[in-house]
Amino acid sequence: MGWPMDWFSEVGNQVREVFDAFRGEAGRQGVLALFRPVAPFNRPDFLAPAVTIAALLSVLLLSGVAVAALGAFVTALIALYLLLVQVFGVTIELHPFGTGA
Repeated sequence: MGWPMDWFSEVGNQVREVFDAFRGEAGRQGVLALFRPVAPFNRPDFLAPAVTIAALLSVLLLSGVAVAALGAFVTALIALYLLLVQVFGVTIELHPFGTGA
């Protein structure tokens, strides 16, 4: 066996260890325990749900910002393509390798 198989087996072992640790933690305390805030943010118990909700809302907000940025990027690419093709007359041709074009 060469180095790729050793590498794949090592990655497989690490993934298995992470899955086993996750399963053990979820079995002891339940899955919802994995969503509780960690050390510096979990001091007052009555604020733990608020911190968790704020974190989830911030993840949703940042995901929305990322999707909006992707939409703006795609719109800019379409505008650039139309500008190059319609105004400047640049053609973009793709040929597969080995056809001798």
